Amino acid sequence: MNCTIVYYSARKTSFCEKALKKAFPELGLTLSSAVFATKRESFGEALTQAFEKTDVVFTVGGLEFEDSRSARDIVSQAAAGSSPELCRRLKNDSGDDGYLIRAGSQLLVMLPDEPQQIEAMMRGTLSEYIKEL
Repeated sequence: MNCTIVYYSARKTSFCEKALKKAFPELGLTLSSAVFATKRESFGEALTQAFEKTDVVFTVGGLEFEDSRSARDIVSQAAAGSSPELCRRLKNDSGDDGYLIRAGSQLLVMLPDEPQQIEAMMRGTLSEYIKEL
């Protein structure tokens, strides 16, 4: 299954990509493309384009913002008009939590901009959920 990574104001992109790519083969995922966004508008556009190409999209970064740049707020506003079948918080004891949102065949996984936290989340419940798809 192909997937896309959208980096949103991420600082550790190469390390985060390495952490994700390490987990992808076990989950049956192949990285189709990686894109970068630095502003709220470009993040929304990147997500829209990513879901036009693949059904699984990972975002890295933007979870630490508490203002209008917040990835949580942007996705929440975008999803308000739809009816996601699943919306789950991925608890993280050592930093920002991640999020898993599923609507139909599309899956959005929002991750913090921290490679060690990504590795921990990809080994946990998230891994089991993706394998079941």
